[in-house]
Amino acid sequence: MSPFLTPMHPSSMLLAVFLMCASPACGASAAWNPAGAGILAEWTWTGPQVFDLPGAQVRMHRFQAPVTPADAARRLTRAGNDRFSRLQFSGSVLTLSGVHEGRHWLAQLRPVGRGGAGTVGLLSSLEPAARQEAGFDPAQFAPPGARPILRASSRLAEGAGLLASYLCPGSYPRVAAAVRAALQARHWQPAAAVAGGFAHGGQEDPSRVVFTAAGEWAQPGGARLSVHFHPRADAVVLTFWHRSKEPA
Repeated sequence: MSPFLTPMHPSSMLLAVFLMCASPACGASAAWNPAGAGILAEWTWTGPQVFDLPGAQVRMHRFQAPVTPADAARRLTRAGNDRFSRLQFSGSVLTLSGVHEGRHWLAQLRPVGRGGAGTVGLLSSLEPAARQEAGFDPAQFAPPGARPILRASSRLAEGAGLLASYLCPGSYPRVAAAVRAALQARHWQPAAAVAGGFAHGGQEDPSRVVFTAAGEWAQPGGARLSVHFHPRADAVVLTFWHRSKEPA
């Protein structure tokens, strides 16, 4: 690993994330595209995925590399030209981070088979007028007492998507039951039911079929909603991922 990289503890990483969201970032020059770096030419890249936050934009590139995470981190550091200045080890996962020209960079690498895979992320500023909104309110599905902890619009070819998370007090069964009731009350159905024709006069009555709240939900018009639950000791983290329609 490059000698100028200094270790970064997990608590410092969490603090850095909050500082990233609060700090201004300059956007004078074009952002570096890691997928176009010659030293990374044999890597397989997807994306980028772009999310609009209040006052900021996150751009993420996912990759697979035919080298170990440690070697991949060395190559990213060289290709990044001082964009990555800190290194954190968390088990088998390596995290690089740094600030360059006012932009915040973060890369995570993990072992996959004989090589590695991971994500390179960029946080930069975004004027309010440039933010793309999804036109969807996930709060209508969150149970009473839920506290919003994340809201980001995703720029998709089919229009803006929305990623939103809530911290919901109570047990998983209670939170899941409330979310399922709210979805069904607003005419959302599990994607499997819509695909199977339940919503279009199929043989089975969807009202007689019991579905879990977690998973994919859909409307006949094509809108899709992914619902995820992450139970904690006395609460549940509830996450929605809404798209106006399923990508082709």
